[in-house]
Amino acid sequence: MTVPKRFGVLRFFGTLLKVIAWIVLVVSVLVAILAVVFGSSDLMTGLVGQGLPAGAEVVAAGGGIVIGMIVLIGGLLYFLALYVAGESIHLQLAMEENTRLTAALLLRMHQEGQVDSATGYGAGGAPGGGFSTEAY
Repeated sequence: MTVPKRFGVLRFFGTLLKVIAWIVLVVSVLVAILAVVFGSSDLMTGLVGQGLPAGAEVVAAGGGIVIGMIVLIGGLLYFLALYVAGESIHLQLAMEENTRLTAALLLRMHQEGQVDSATGYGAGGAPGGGFSTEAY
């Protein structure tokens, strides 16, 4: 027995959140790689020689890696938050469908039980639950 799918807009937004989560993860990985590549290149070293403070040399040497790691960790956290939100919507929709299915099955069982008790037949197949005396 199946129940019809309801709440199509919520299904759409749950899926949309999961797709956006994957996009955020891919973009954050790409930005982290670019930060590492461009942060530790000669571009930063050239900027240090043009009047930046002396401590900036240390930042220029490892700054790309630090920025890349920060972007990667931030992107991973956003990915997890968005993906969990999308899965949470799908979880709640699955619980609602399961509840409706259970209610429908219980109603069907109750209605079938009402039909059996209305005929008055017991376990033996005869009225009153005993054996039939017609065969003797």
